[in-house]
Amino acid sequence: MSTESLNRTSNVIETPSINVDVLKQNTFKDDRAKRTCINTLNKRLHLAKRKDKFKNVAIVSCIFVSAGLLSFIAG
Repeated sequence: MSTESLNRTSNVIETPSINVDVLKQNTFKDDRAKRTCINTLNKRLHLAKRKDKFKNVAIVSCIFVSAGLLSFIAG
């Protein structure tokens, strides 16, 4: 019995042909670019809450108007 049939093809390890110099490069950008303005985030949060509140008011008012119209038609 030969051992060639027992060898698995997944055990073959090949070294990738990647240029190691490219991986070692560090690109440092300005630290200020990583910072986030808190005022901008607060403004976005405020606008999102405002939109949600408007949607909720519109849905509730549509429900009351449709209930009123149904009661007017039925009565």
